[in-house]
Amino acid sequence: MMRPGRSTHSVCARCLTRSRLFSTTSQPRGQQQQNAIPPSPPRAGYTRLTNRGLITITGADSTTFLQGLITQNMLVTNDPNRAARRTGSYTAFLNSQGRILNDAFIYPFPKTDSEAASLDDPAWIVEVDKNEVPTLMKHLKKHKLRAKLKLRALEDGERTVWSAWKDHTEPRWAAYNLESDSSSPFSPDSPVAGCVDTRAPGFGSRLVTPGAEDLRIHLPDESQIAGSEVDLGSYTVRRMLHGVAEGQSEIIRESALPMESNMDMTRGVDFRKGCYVGQELTIRTHHTGIVRKRIVPVQLYTGEQGALESAETPVYDPSTELTLPPSGSNISKDSARKGRSAGKFLSGIGNIGLALCRLEMMTDISLTGESSQYSPGQEFKISWAAAEGESSGPQESGEVKVKAIVPPWTREYINSGGVQKKNPASRQGADELEGRRAREFVEQLEEEEETAQRRHE
Repeated sequence: MMRPGRSTHSVCARCLTRSRLFSTTSQPRGQQQQNAIPPSPPRAGYTRLTNRGLITITGADSTTFLQGLITQNMLVTNDPNRAARRTGSYTAFLNSQGRILNDAFIYPFPKTDSEAASLDDPAWIVEVDKNEVPTLMKHLKKHKLRAKLKLRALEDGERTVWSAWKDHTEPRWAAYNLESDSSSPFSPDSPVAGCVDTRAPGFGSRLVTPGAEDLRIHLPDESQIAGSEVDLGSYTVRRMLHGVAEGQSEIIRESALPMESNMDMTRGVDFRKGCYVGQELTIRTHHTGIVRKRIVPVQLYTGEQGALESAETPVYDPSTELTLPPSGSNISKDSARKGRSAGKFLSGIGNIGLALCRLEMMTDISLTGESSQYSPGQEFKISWAAAEGESSGPQESGEVKVKAIVPPWTREYINSGGVQKKNPASRQGADELEGRRAREFVEQLEEEEETAQRRHE
């Protein structure tokens, strides 16, 4: 059978939505009510993130303690005085094998806060998946040893985490200057902690406010916070449209790797800092490895692929009703013969979602000089069997088609990484040089670790 020719015309998101490309399948009434489809997110607004929890770390050793546990640098880069950073940032806690335990944000405690004002020592706020707070507390206590610091999990209502955005004004890859005297764009006297959310261009700001009041109580100025409050579902839709994974339901605990979770691209890893738990594999992958799988947004549909081939971002249609696959479901080619898994579905809302995809199989990105397995007309699907017993996922078996869509900034980052070189000999020489540098760096890390152990003894 001849395959229809690929259209050379681009299709805008509005036309794509109006054309009703995606056929629908009805959901069971109980599940449809339980999983209400949220509306599309506005271009400006803010959301109360009730799915995130907070931990405070205070004490003389709090900065060095975090420096040895997270992927982000807690110190100002190139500062001979090794001063602690004055900005919040995106980061991760890893296990000894370099797998992610928790994705997190770290904020300096506002100096005007009553709790921080009584302390002369550094103080930090750690934001993580709310369900993971007890597990992370155990991890922190295990590494505390004799460090002079205090750990405390905050109760609901003590502080509130927010995401705020203004699509029409925020620049690409915005970030606060680490050498700035201010820890945020707000007044130094403000009790609000915050940082730019660097997980996608113009994705917005991350804020932590005291108490449970509305964000505008603390930031009434329209130039700082625009729009009105929207529910968590709309924020999740916006996050998935940008290809941003969050929490351990999407960044799977002790399974996900930092680079596959885009933490190199989103400034969540500092490759120049000193040693920390899980650094060896992360550095080795950065210097010598090729990241073949990444988390990207996906479009779910049941009709023909059609104009989806030209889309740069998924198209969210709240009126589309699709039964979502269970988290962790395998993605395979839409053919009768079973082959290699093309990726794993992580989560979704309506007709969009996030998936860990093999780039050279599901997208047109080529990571090496060799030919990839990608075919423009190839379709992919997710099939699942009926769930047994109680489950939050679909109770009946099902199947849905899925297309991985690489955001422009992700494509730009991968293409600018220098992984493709025209001269194979020069590429081999560069790989050998990087491999030697990586081995020397790992040896240096081992020496530093041995020296640190002797000091503790």
